[in-house]
Amino acid sequence: MKRIILFITISSIYAQMSFTGNTETRIGESSSGYYYNETLINTNLQYGAFTNWIQLEYSDPPELGRSINGVRKLRLEYDNGPIQLKLGDLYEIWGRGLVLNSVDDQSIDRDTAIRGLTLIYNIDSFSSQFIAGKADISQSTINALGFNNRKHNYQVSHNLYGLNIQKLFGNHNLGFSFLQGLEKHPVNTFPSDTIDIKNQLHSLNYSYMNSLFDYYVEYIMSRSYEFEEETWKSHDNGKGMYGNLNLYFNLFSLNLEYINYRYATIDPISRFNIVDYYGHNQPYQNPPVAVYIHENILMNRISHQTDFNNEVGYKAELIGSFSENIEFLSIFSQSNRTHSWAMDENYMWKKDQKLSSFPSFNPVAMPFKEFYTELTFHTLQNNLFIKLGYADMKDIVDLLQNTVTDTSQSLTYSISSAKTVPLNLSYSFGNGWSIESKIELQWLKKGYRWYEEKNNQIIADSLMSIFLDDDGKRLDQEKNTFISFTVSKSPKWSLTLTSDKTSVKESFLENNSVVNPLEKLLGINQEKNWVNVEFVYHLTSTMRFSLLYGSLKGGLLCANGVCRIIEPFDDGFKVGLSTIF
Repeated sequence: MKRIILFITISSIYAQMSFTGNTETRIGESSSGYYYNETLINTNLQYGAFTNWIQLEYSDPPELGRSINGVRKLRLEYDNGPIQLKLGDLYEIWGRGLVLNSVDDQSIDRDTAIRGLTLIYNIDSFSSQFIAGKADISQSTINALGFNNRKHNYQVSHNLYGLNIQKLFGNHNLGFSFLQGLEKHPVNTFPSDTIDIKNQLHSLNYSYMNSLFDYYVEYIMSRSYEFEEETWKSHDNGKGMYGNLNLYFNLFSLNLEYINYRYATIDPISRFNIVDYYGHNQPYQNPPVAVYIHENILMNRISHQTDFNNEVGYKAELIGSFSENIEFLSIFSQSNRTHSWAMDENYMWKKDQKLSSFPSFNPVAMPFKEFYTELTFHTLQNNLFIKLGYADMKDIVDLLQNTVTDTSQSLTYSISSAKTVPLNLSYSFGNGWSIESKIELQWLKKGYRWYEEKNNQIIADSLMSIFLDDDGKRLDQEKNTFISFTVSKSPKWSLTLTSDKTSVKESFLENNSVVNPLEKLLGINQEKNWVNVEFVYHLTSTMRFSLLYGSLKGGLLCANGVCRIIEPFDDGFKVGLSTIF
């Protein structure tokens, strides 16, 4: 009888329990000596109102980051009606992320999780969330010892607690957020020493929605205090604002976004120095950016890196359709810093003029602007898909010199500008057979512009390009070409050949690429080409195997305004296996 009761009890528990998860294994090795081997295992166990998430990592080493062998992430959740409780690694976003937006983006090894607890109370017209925990956030910076593109070299610990409240009044929503962090900030003089910083963030947000339009606005104030002589002393104050307006019409919609971040005004050379400048924008905020996040390879490599401490900008996005088979997208974005900058008589940077709350293209404010448009066609009974785009971008990356007197000005800055044309084509033959091609052409200019004026007369206005031909002669621009061609038989397999080509080499950079036999077989210049072939096979509906051989160029990879340099991968193999259970 006891066995029967035990059997019934176990069966009853099992019937109410669900277990899901997935695994991902990635192995790679190149001829240049780069090797990685990592496996991620995610498990989700649900029983009634309880859910348990555990992520295991076995890496020695991973593709990016430090080796872990064991539990990487874990969380226990309880969800019962209006009350939800979470314990463990938390990834939460409040509003649009001006106060809190913790993320885990493994493509750039960015993890801003909070390990702690959160309590959520949610009914129809009211919600509140309390959060408390610790965030150990690692970043890469040239301003700390041990800089390495593959591993973070700087870690800051934050003890956090905060409250977010949202109240709905019909179509109106009003919210308030508060978050405080006690930060142990490592200093450069003695890496083992830290400075105690208290950071406080307060924000108000308001949104309205109906069938014709909706909008959202949020205003944030930041305060920081440094612990000195047994007391907290005010360190710095800042503020920020984000606005979003969506207008809906019959055949198209218009999206407008605006950012105004004024947490700190740091000189042009030091603005990304997270070691010596603290108490300003925090890595767990991760607010919106006024730029378009491109899915195309070449445009992503020249993405604008947002200065979250000090940037004003906007983005206008128009999307719609000309007909049932033709869609369009047009985007214009622009931003710059809140002040212009000049050098004093000792060649030290100082704020020159406070600029308008709407950006303009004034080089002394390090501006950025971009226009992008695309057309999408579906034809031949939706078997043929065509997407054609055009992008025009200009970015003042660094301000190097700006000396101004009553009668003269000498200005030097680095600039990047490009025109890019992406084209996507795919055709479905039926019976699962299809082909797809992606072609991206880019004409890129990079260099240092020198401008000098005396007595209202221009003495010099020239651009020194960083691009050289094979004989060392300086060229005006670099032409980049990215082409991929895929043949696939759904749902089983696909085969992709990719070519990534540049026309010239950049000065000041070494080119030590390893000869790729695939490139040699195709008879192309190995120093300016990166070619690879990838085979993907679905062993089952829930198991996917991939094998890549060849070379990858690497370069800048950006996600939501945060960028990281990805090292090249020369003449090697990448193997991947993913499963869902």
